[in-house]
Amino acid sequence: MTKKVLLYLRNSADTLHTACADSQRYYAETFIRKNGWKLELTCRDEDIGEVVFTAQPGIHKLLEEVDIGSIDIVLCHTLDRLCSRFAVAERLLHELEAKGIEVWAADPGVRIKAADLIDYYYNNPDGAIGLGRRRSPMPDDLYEAEHLVPLPYGYRYTGAYDADGTYIFGFRVLEHETAAVILRIFQMYADGMSPAKIADALNAQGIPSPHGRMWRDATIRGGRDRRTGILNDEIYIGRSWVPGREYDFAPALRIVSDELWRRVKLRQDFAGRRAAASP
Repeated sequence: MTKKVLLYLRNSADTLHTACADSQRYYAETFIRKNGWKLELTCRDEDIGEVVFTAQPGIHKLLEEVDIGSIDIVLCHTLDRLCSRFAVAERLLHELEAKGIEVWAADPGVRIKAADLIDYYYNNPDGAIGLGRRRSPMPDDLYEAEHLVPLPYGYRYTGAYDADGTYIFGFRVLEHETAAVILRIFQMYADGMSPAKIADALNAQGIPSPHGRMWRDATIRGGRDRRTGILNDEIYIGRSWVPGREYDFAPALRIVSDELWRRVKLRQDFAGRRAAASP
């Protein structure tokens, strides 16, 4: 059976020491053809240290594909293009191995296992897994915005300039107008208004919903156990979460205070008990 590959690319402005995304893609696709594999999906990120690992669009999509079991192999150019920190790489590789998913580095063409990580990160960072870094003169200044993971309501993508003056796209920041709507929703619910009435109020004021359509109570209420719906998305208290994984904290993304979040959870508890007691 032909193995299905997810190719992960991380661009770098330092093409003297690290291949740019286009070069990474070239070597990876050559390696895939050599092994008779099938390229199923390509995910790409910019090299932005300030963004939490699981919040990066390419990594977010990679983890989604892992969860639904659509791939057999995660392929990167070198291990540092996938994970630059040991703790992150260790957790990710253990999770992938538990699901039977292999991790390969196209350059120099080796399979990476969790047992290899200490040697790579601590003993021999220039060894086999990270050795083949090629210089590439190919420009790579385009980012395909349509491939970005959609952000929760209240946020937008932006960019910043690095120390060399290169513009790097992919940061998440608050979108103040919609973030104010999120805060209103939490306050109205905590003050006793139902999700249905909140939706009616927002529609009456002509405020677009997350998908540009009419607000619905389910969009606000969601499911607490499944962490769906605006009232249950912990990104609004600065926590980035992917199913089955630990939280990453991003305080700059906080919209709702801990006190307001607690009031909403208490009201949800009360509503749940009242619903359970109804005949």
